[in-house]
Amino acid sequence: MKWFGDYEKLTSDPVGAVFRREKELARLERLASDLPVPGLRKELEAWRAGEQERIRKDKEEFRFRFGTELAKGLAEAGLEAKGQLPSVRVGMFTLKADLSAGAVALFWGPEVEKLKTGVDPEPGGLVKTVATWTRDLKDRAMDTRLLRKRLQTAYRRCCLLKGLEPGTRVGLLDVLGEVVLELQPDSFRADPVKKRFVEYPRVRFSYDLYRLKASGLTGGERRMRLHVSTFDATTRRKKSLWVPDNEEGEGTWYSYLSIEEGEG
Repeated sequence: MKWFGDYEKLTSDPVGAVFRREKELARLERLASDLPVPGLRKELEAWRAGEQERIRKDKEEFRFRFGTELAKGLAEAGLEAKGQLPSVRVGMFTLKADLSAGAVALFWGPEVEKLKTGVDPEPGGLVKTVATWTRDLKDRAMDTRLLRKRLQTAYRRCCLLKGLEPGTRVGLLDVLGEVVLELQPDSFRADPVKKRFVEYPRVRFSYDLYRLKASGLTGGERRMRLHVSTFDATTRRKKSLWVPDNEEGEGTWYSYLSIEEGEG
């Protein structure tokens, strides 16, 4: 039975692969129910019961090791873990572990935007996931002046569509929608199909606003202001956006953008 060969490979690291072993054991139960020989089914059940007990003990060992190995792996990747399990802050991200279920969720900010769920809790894989997200944000080239120009264009369009005077507060997520339209290539405008669509996720917009603020380009002749959300708005994704204040994960919720024409 091929299943046993695959399962034996997992036992080379019984603690590290304990949650995958548990899933495979559940699959064996379904496979065993189709076996035509009652005696063989009985032997498999006895073996499976013993393996379940071994998995229970290995889970306890996994929980003991998890925090230490995760912190070590993050440090080796140039990242720092803060806080205590089940929630650990890593820069501008949060890892929330549910070790009883064998899964970890990745969030942007302090459990703000849920980026990925059901992540295998193996520390090495988690480190790679967070490092990849961090690198994709920080190493991505961004022209802050071009972003400012796009925000100005998007803001003016929002004011025009809503019949508002320049300097009026406009919903930040409405502005994002206009920026996304502005990013689309001519090929998408000619034939708006999925393969031609250029994505601009909320998380990237959030980080770009942070970089724009840090660059000092929100001031000047046409001053941009981000307006803080009310408490009620922070619970609604369509009404607010979390933006970092620094690389350590502190941040602020914003709901509106305004640009005051001709202000020095």
